[in-house]
Formats: sequence, structure tokens, C-alpha cells
Amino acid sequence: MTMFFSSSQGVFRGLCHTSPIIEYSKECGSDRSEIISFSSQEEDSHEFDDYTKSPPAETEPLTSNEKKQPKTTITQLLCILLRALGRVLLASLLFVVSILLICGLKGHSISLDKLVNVTELNLQTNFQIESGKQRLREYEFNITHGLAAPSGVQKKMVLVNGQSPGPLIEANTGDIVRVKVNNHLPDESTAIHWHGIHQRNTTWMDGVTGVSQCGIPPGKTFTYEFHLIDQRGTFWYHAHSKVQYTDGLYGPIVIHDPNELLPPDTTVAAERIIFMGGSFHAYGEDLLKDYLQPSSAWSPSMPGVEPLPDVILINGLAPFTNCNLTSSTWPSSDPPICDPSPLQYTTPMIPSSNTAAAIRLRLINHSSFTSLYFTIDSHPPSPSSRSMASNPILESVHHQGTALLSYPSPSSNTSSLDIRPNPNLNTPQNCTDLPFNLPVPLRAIPAYSVDRTSTTKNTHEITFQFQQAGPVNRIFINRTSWSILPNNAQLWLSLPQSFTGDSTDPGSYNNHDFPLNQQVLLLPDPDKPVQVAINSRDVMEHPFHLHGHTFQIVGWGPGEFAGGSNPNTTWNLENPMRRDTLTIPGLSHVVIRFLADNPGIWALHCHVAWHMEAGMLVTFLERPDDLKHLVHDMDSETRKLSRSFCFTQLGHFLNLFYSFLNLK
Repeated sequence: MTMFFSSSQGVFRGLCHTSPIIEYSKECGSDRSEIISFSSQEEDSHEFDDYTKSPPAETEPLTSNEKKQPKTTITQLLCILLRALGRVLLASLLFVVSILLICGLKGHSISLDKLVNVTELNLQTNFQIESGKQRLREYEFNITHGLAAPSGVQKKMVLVNGQSPGPLIEANTGDIVRVKVNNHLPDESTAIHWHGIHQRNTTWMDGVTGVSQCGIPPGKTFTYEFHLIDQRGTFWYHAHSKVQYTDGLYGPIVIHDPNELLPPDTTVAAERIIFMGGSFHAYGEDLLKDYLQPSSAWSPSMPGVEPLPDVILINGLAPFTNCNLTSSTWPSSDPPICDPSPLQYTTPMIPSSNTAAAIRLRLINHSSFTSLYFTIDSHPPSPSSRSMASNPILESVHHQGTALLSYPSPSSNTSSLDIRPNPNLNTPQNCTDLPFNLPVPLRAIPAYSVDRTSTTKNTHEITFQFQQAGPVNRIFINRTSWSILPNNAQLWLSLPQSFTGDSTDPGSYNNHDFPLNQQVLLLPDPDKPVQVAINSRDVMEHPFHLHGHTFQIVGWGPGEFAGGSNPNTTWNLENPMRRDTLTIPGLSHVVIRFLADNPGIWALHCHVAWHMEAGMLVTFLERPDDLKHLVHDMDSETRKLSRSFCFTQLGHFLNLFYSFLNLK
């Protein structure tokens, strides 16, 4: 079978404004005007030491009458003109640079055969699946901008080694993965999150900008290293900095286990990775800026008008293209090139040497907003971490699933089938990937028992709602709307503090407060179960993802959680489903539990990219005392490098630059 599938007081005064950096002895335009010294009062004044000049020769002192003379009108006009000229020159420079960047991108369009690595997506890598021998798996990622047309429409993309999806990370359970990330983006920091990987005892490798690290600045390198402890299956990595993954910065992770559970008499003869997800013709950050403005179409009473994808990509390509939907990244006077020809991803599914075969499809939804149904024509596929029921699979945002397709012989299915979006399908309301029966049950684990009498409150209730706040659209969880710390990360902010908790203010610990835009929930008890009830006051569904853990889904129902007294809460405490992401239906609640066995600072957030950037994120500070010891013992060079990123961001440089020019 075949299947198709981004200042002293002289009048000149550093462009006619008081400057803390440059001092002049005379007024603007005077022949006697000379630079006396650099006397910056900035903290990093040492950065200018190389430019300090020796004092000039003494000049004749001014008379008292000269000192009292007011500035002339001509001098004032000259200063105004100079200031305006400076601004015009700066704006012109930025405009020219932007045009050069756009022209440069247009001159280096990436062909689709180089953009998509078919060999890796087909898992034709000759990887050796083995147990009992730990290996170090090393990779190097170069993050760049590039111009490509995965949907037939050229757009600016964020690529890993020139491709999207990015390179495959393949390992065995127990291996160590090391990834060197080089940020070649000219004007954006970045960070890579390893979605679903627990990062046991290595929270600083989780790759969440503003939480576990500051972003990797342009031109800098950071090496991630983590141990795949007791994990196996299909995972993925993606940028966790603004909405960069909407423009292509994502890729697959496959962890093999030779001792995996399979249905009886089943042998996996071939495996394929299938990435599915919405894609935009416009650059993601441009869409984000529009979305966060109150003038955008979004409002609390009108959910569902977030940026909607133009096409659905399957393994990096779109099966069909509408050339009338052009990219807003480029000016309308110079529209991008559009090729309406369908793009097909084709791969042989059954090796001809097998008389009976099972094909494993590793499904990953990389969407920033859309949920997807997955079906195969003429097949009642059988799921395995789901092996598939006859109904379609709903792939929620950022869900990983596995499907096994079994055939009695290769000759019984030799036709070609399309993998494509269903244009007639409406996204259903209140759909969810909550419990269902599996033909091959996971290893049975009862629900964790939560001690409701605990004084340290390892139980939390979280309620979220949409709300407009000031000049931007925001989403609030427990009356807090999260945003990235400008020059710090929660990990480094929490280390100097001593946490015993304040019963009157859950965001305050020993009089040490996180900023108002940070909500940190304390989990101090080691190896104690944690219960979190998530209440949705919004009408649309939201996919929530927890970092650092796989949680149990123990309860769900309409309305808000009421401590177990809500008769509409359905409980499952015998063998609850275990996930790292689940979809919460609108106007309903879900109760999850996990074990506090992984010291760190872990994000819980909506995985709709636009919602997270609008503030839909909280963090758990788990076992802070143990975390301090772990950070103290981590590699000193890694710690030093990671912390240095917090003070070398592009914004800090621009502040110094504008301060020097006095154009603020």
C-alpha cells in the first residue's frame, strides 16, 4: 500500500538632550566645543572605558556675562534639526536593513526536497534498538531564518539545520541526549523545549524562556543535555520563545524500548512519523502583535477568532493550496510567489517481504491552535497507545499518539491513499481526549491518594478566564496574567529565597514576592501526591500541558470543581489515564494528580500559542530546598552561561544604544 501524504550641559548634549555619557564644554555649534570626558552613570560604564579621552588643553575661562547668556534661537533650531536628522537617519537605516533582509531571503528560497527530510520521517535510519547499554546521542542545531513555500506560498520560516520539521532525535530509553543549539537568528532569542521529556533533576534544561532559562541571544550557543529516565514513545521538541514554532521550529523525538508492550502476535514491520498541524502564510510574531492589541477582532465575548491557519501541513507540506490566501508578511505591491500545484508526501507503507505486517504511525499535532481528526480512507484503524478504534482520532493541540495498522498480507492492499485534511469537517465543541478503552492497557497504576488535611497544601485549584486589561488582550489564571520577565527567569529568581509560604497570600513566601505578572505555586513536600483542579470559565476548549511530569486524569465534569461535592464530577481512581497534555472542554473542570518527585520549576499552560503569550501560564515550584542543591551541583560553566543570557538580551543592548543617542 502507498499513502500520499519568525549630557555637560552643552546645547549639543549628545544630539541636544541631557546625556549621562558625554560631556561638552561649550554650546552646540561653537568652535570651542570639545568632548571633555565620558562620565556614564550606568552600571556597565566600564564598557565605555576604552573610549575615554584624555583631558584637552586648558581653554580661556568664560566671563560671567558669557555664562549667563541665554541660548540663541538659531542654536535651538540647529539642535532641533540635528535631533530630527538623527531620527530620520536611524529610521532610514532600519528600513534599509529590513529591505536587505527581505531581499536576501527572497534570493535564497529553500527547495522542498531540502526543507523536508523524508528519510528521517520514515524512520529509515538503521537505528539499533537495544537495552542495558547507555549511549550518548549528540546533535547540533543551527537555528536560522529561511524562505520556503511548504504550502505553495513563500513565507519567512524559522528552521533547524535548514529544514522543517527539524532533525529527528532518536534514542533508546536510558540514553543521554546532548543537543548544541546555535542561535543564528539576527534579532530574536530562542529556547528549545523537549515536549514530554521529564527532565528529571535537570529543570534548567527544560527550555522555557522566562521560567527555566533566559532565551539564547542572537549569535550565542547553549548545549542542552538530559537523561531519558524510564521514558519511551513518541515526543517532539519545539521553540518555547514567543510563537517561533508556528513558523517551523519543531521536530520529532522517538525513544525506543525493546521491552515495549504490544498486542498479542503483533510485530511492527515499519514505522512512520506523521506531523500534522496548521500553518500560517504570515510570520507568527506579526500575527501575535496584532492578536494582543485590543483593536483586534478578539474579545472575551467572541472566542475562536484567534489567528486561524491558512493551511494544514502534513509532514511539512500542504496537500492543497489556495493562492488567493497570500502572506501578510510581504507588501501587497510585491506579493509572494504562489504555486497552486498540490504537494504530496509519498511513502511505501508495507515491506514486500512480510506476509503479515503491522505499521506504526507516530502521530504528532504541532498546531498552535487547531485540533485535528485523523482517519485513513477505507480503514477502521486500530489505536495502540491507542492500537485504533473505528472512530476517528481527535488529535488535540500538541498531542502525541500512536496507531498500529495490521494487514494479513501485502497483496491485500496495494492501492494509493491520500493523507489530507477533511475540508467539510467542523471542529466539534466540547470534545476531549479524556479516558477511553485500550486494547493493550498500560501498566496499571492506581490513582495517587491526596492527603486533604496537609497544612503545606499540595493541592491547588486553578481557574482561568479571558479578559481585556489595559492596552492589550490578556488571559488570567487566578487573577494573574503571566508574561516573560525581561532580564531574568523564575529559576534564578527563586534560588536566593527561602520558601515556607504565606497562608494569606499564595504568591508570597517569607515576604519575598515574585512580580505581579508571575504566579508560582509551591509544592514543598517531597514525593507527596499533588492534586490540581483546573476550572474553565471560557466557552472554548483549551489543551493544557504540564512540564516535568506525566499526570493522572482522576476527575472531570461540567461546571467548576467544588472539592468533590459537585455531583457532576466523574471520578476514576482505579487506573486513570496518564498524560502530559489534555484538552479541557469549555465551561468544565478537570482534576489531575501527579507525584512531587522531580525538584524544579515547571510550567502548566495552555498550548494554544496565542493564549500562552497572552498570559495563560502558571508554574509549580517543586521542592525548592532540593532544587537549590541541584543547581549548586550543576556544571558551573553551564550555570554561568545560562545566567549570563539574562543580561545579554537584545533589548538590553538597544536600551544602551538609544540611551547613547538620546533618542528615547
